[in-house]
Amino acid sequence: MHAAKHSRESAAKGDDQIAFENGVFSQEAGRYATALEWFADVKPTGGRWDVQACGGRTTLLLALNRAEEAVSVGAQALTRMRCASVVLVVQTARALNVVQGPLSALNLCRRALRQAGFRQSQHLWFSAAGFASQCHQFDRSLHYLKCFFDCCNDSFGGDLFSDFDFSPLWQHLRDESLTEEEITTLRLLAGHKYRALVSGFRFALSFESIGHVPPQLRRLLRLDVQTMNWQLGTHATQEQGATFEVWCKAVRQEAQQSFEHALRKALENRSATSAECG
Repeated sequence: MHAAKHSRESAAKGDDQIAFENGVFSQEAGRYATALEWFADVKPTGGRWDVQACGGRTTLLLALNRAEEAVSVGAQALTRMRCASVVLVVQTARALNVVQGPLSALNLCRRALRQAGFRQSQHLWFSAAGFASQCHQFDRSLHYLKCFFDCCNDSFGGDLFSDFDFSPLWQHLRDESLTEEEITTLRLLAGHKYRALVSGFRFALSFESIGHVPPQLRRLLRLDVQTMNWQLGTHATQEQGATFEVWCKAVRQEAQQSFEHALRKALENRSATSAECG
């Protein structure tokens, strides 16, 4: 049985909007089972409330380690979606990554990015770049990062250098030779606004990154289902918090150094090529 409907409902609202808003309210209150019930009450019309409710269901199911259910809910909703929902696409892709692997997740993002309604989504470009990195499609990952920076703004809540989806890319840029396509993209990024943007990023440990956290630090964290980022729990002591912060800074610094090293390599390659031509 559902709890009583939240007082925000009004006679002017339809049943689907009321169910969705009660789902959001329950989620915010930490009553996840009730939130899932409310979201499921929204009729499968493919309209606004259906798409938003399915995005909420997919996110919650993924957070509750019910990734197969999240894939099922998200995939069905995507087939009837009549309005673009970045949340639904991104969370379904994340669930696919868990169940089927990064290539399936990347392919879903690529299909979405072919549609005009998604091409200015910073979150979708960022997710696609991370999945491409995991697939070792490094030239594609860099191209998607360029697209991400082209439309990135202050509302972005992630952090490029603390997301472990990009670890294969950083290792490649640090240790391996660069292709001509990668060099071209890196040259574009070198003169880009990305430096100003990343300076505003704050450490944000994504849902997928938890496996890379040392066990002694992992138990200090809790998942924020609103952002799907791991955060330091209130049960952590001040000393434990300081230890976690040191680890965060080290992770971020190593990734950023790899990226900066690649940018320098690309610029040096341009200088050498220019000298040869001269």
